[in-house]
Amino acid sequence: MSTTRPLTRADVPAVASLLERITRSGSTTPPAGLVEYVARTCLDASWVDPDIPSLVSERDDGTIVGFLGSYPRRVRLDGRSLRVGCSGHLVADPSAPGVGAVLTRSYLRGPQDATITDGGTDLMVRLWRTLRGRVRTAPSFAWYRILRPASAVAAQLGNRGRPVSPLLRRAGAGADVLARRVPRIGARPAPAPRDDVTAEPLTVDLLLEQMSSAPRHWRLHPDYDAAHLRTLFAELDAVAPARGEVVRRLVRGAGGRVLGWYVAFAPAGGIVQVQQLASTGPDPGPVLDHLVADADARGAAAVTGRLEPSLAEAVRDRRCLVRPAAWALADTDDTGVLAALDAEDTLLTRMDGEWWMGHHVLWRGGDTT
Repeated sequence: MSTTRPLTRADVPAVASLLERITRSGSTTPPAGLVEYVARTCLDASWVDPDIPSLVSERDDGTIVGFLGSYPRRVRLDGRSLRVGCSGHLVADPSAPGVGAVLTRSYLRGPQDATITDGGTDLMVRLWRTLRGRVRTAPSFAWYRILRPASAVAAQLGNRGRPVSPLLRRAGAGADVLARRVPRIGARPAPAPRDDVTAEPLTVDLLLEQMSSAPRHWRLHPDYDAAHLRTLFAELDAVAPARGEVVRRLVRGAGGRVLGWYVAFAPAGGIVQVQQLASTGPDPGPVLDHLVADADARGAAAVTGRLEPSLAEAVRDRRCLVRPAAWALADTDDTGVLAALDAEDTLLTRMDGEWWMGHHVLWRGGDTT
């Protein structure tokens, strides 16, 4: 028999050990950084809500055999404050069948107004559908803007654990030079930034200033405060060693008018991963173009991001590739919230989910700190 209950600080070493053994190296000894990371993100972060806690499954003998991370978010829909449970990393000991389903069911039955996850696997889709969860169709796809095709292939192989030799990478770089001269094969040059479009670092204060007018642009949007954004930016930076430099930019047009902003991971020579792209006007194109031009100037192989409904037209107009991505899932009894989640006038991005978090990507290769 197993009992489902909220995570406590005393559970953290056992949870980290379970994560290490089941989802990472197979060792029962987790790196110290992972232990600290679980405590920091699940117990100490500004987003922690005691009503929507991370959960563990504990056997009668005290053994932790399951864990579900919780990263609650606050949003507003037409001015109404809502609590959203972000269902994070789920891990279960194979010796305890059914634990993952029990943890998920318990979490979905919490007091939150809605529950989301954006890193779902095929197995998670089947489980959520059994529990009356829904697939968010558009955000379950990703758009790609290929800049250097050979390098993009090499980066994708590396991301899948199949690193490409330095010799092949050099050959690929040469092929990229030729490919960029033949736009029809899909490696079209990045758009030249407009003379009247500039960018500056996106700070916590600048983002809060922009979000103060969020109701004019979006019916559903994050309800950020300074503490949450400081924590969020710090955790994004903490993942940078594995995902690449965090690029945060506020984009301005003629006369200094704010056009929008973007936040992305930019690994050197790799694939830039967009976490949030927001436009304060009806057309996100200029912000997207600035992002792609910035990535191209950095030597990126490609740019990719989740297919948010608000970006669909801009992505289509720029002939970006669209491919399946991790499943984005949602659960709520409020049909109004469910409809708003996938509306064009919604700002709820990967940055507000758990896809980018570092439980499974940090402290690899023998780094134990």
